[in-house]
Amino acid sequence: VLSGNVSHRAIWKNREIPDYADDLALIRLKVLERQEREREYLYLAQSEQQTKQYLTMLGRLGRVEEAVATAERQMSTMEEAFALAQTLQQKQALSQALKIAQQGLNLPGKCQYKFGIWTSELAENLGDIDAAITARKHAFQAEPTFSDYLIIEELAGDNWEQIKLDLQQSLRQLNSVLGVTEERVKIFLHEGLVADAINCVSELRSYDAELIYRVMDAAVSVNPDWVIENSRLRAEKIMDNKKSEYYRYAVEWLKKARLAYM
Repeated sequence: VLSGNVSHRAIWKNREIPDYADDLALIRLKVLERQEREREYLYLAQSEQQTKQYLTMLGRLGRVEEAVATAERQMSTMEEAFALAQTLQQKQALSQALKIAQQGLNLPGKCQYKFGIWTSELAENLGDIDAAITARKHAFQAEPTFSDYLIIEELAGDNWEQIKLDLQQSLRQLNSVLGVTEERVKIFLHEGLVADAINCVSELRSYDAELIYRVMDAAVSVNPDWVIENSRLRAEKIMDNKKSEYYRYAVEWLKKARLAYM
């Protein structure tokens, strides 16, 4: 059973492949790896369609060009590309690692942020600034952060004006998740885009008061009507519930409204 010469897919032939097939194949591959039976490992990985394991083993064996050529035909996920690119980096095949990473960022997967940052740093170390910017934009689209926004600005240099418009547009299209919303607010306020910051927080619960306060402080001189209305509604909701222990929060909202009136 542990031989690398027979695949489970061959054994099952036309029968339905069970759910545990991939797990069993990975166990067999680990055994072959520990036994240093590389040829059997490659045969089994290929026959069981374990592309990531097949490609990374080629890389670890120093068969770099073969790994790259096979990857161009067979890899189908970011995770496969990321694993191979890291293996090639360890083998000091840096240009090939970057080539695989650039291709991989356009494939489906769940590691876009981490992969994008890794690729950007690799490209920057190789002096390929355009590739570094593109990779970090991929990361930013998956998980926007203010720190990455500033890094892209530094990398972009004279091309920043157009690039930042693209980044800001991608921010506007994101769903409101608190961690992401906070980063969006930081970026919009940094750029003086108060209206966009308002759109980020208008529907947030008062539980997120600190973030809302930050936007209100920026908006008070440019859109006091929004500050007044949003603060009033939040204060009234607290007072209408007649829970005196929360009145102090209503007072804070009314302070924001008072400042906007002034």
